[in-house]
Amino acid sequence: MRPQRPLQFLISITRRRKNVLTVQYRSVGETDLYFLEGSFNAVEAAKFREDVVKRMEQGRIKLILNLGGIDFIDSAGLGFLVSILKTTVKMGGQLRLSHLTPLTQEIFQMTKLDRVFTVDDTDELSVRSI
Repeated sequence: MRPQRPLQFLISITRRRKNVLTVQYRSVGETDLYFLEGSFNAVEAAKFREDVVKRMEQGRIKLILNLGGIDFIDSAGLGFLVSILKTTVKMGGQLRLSHLTPLTQEIFQMTKLDRVFTVDDTDELSVRSI
């Protein structure tokens, strides 16, 4: 069994020179599928939250977040995910995550968020299950 590294170490080894989050999305029926790439930090999470909440207020409450391109996530990024999950459930919607990288998966396991979120290996599985 591999020794567990502190969460701070895991996060710090993934720092990028540019703390930028790029987001693309597409609609699949009633579901919005977001593709996230880059750094998911406090500033970027706040920008992304505005867009997501705006779409949720328009009735788009079935969300899939593809995290396969995330190479950095801080506590604000994790907090955003929890906040959006709570808002989605409150509005009667669903949130699923897909394509966790090994680093993101390890962070989710260490923070026990893997017990809170539904995580799928593929977008197709998420779309079929939502």
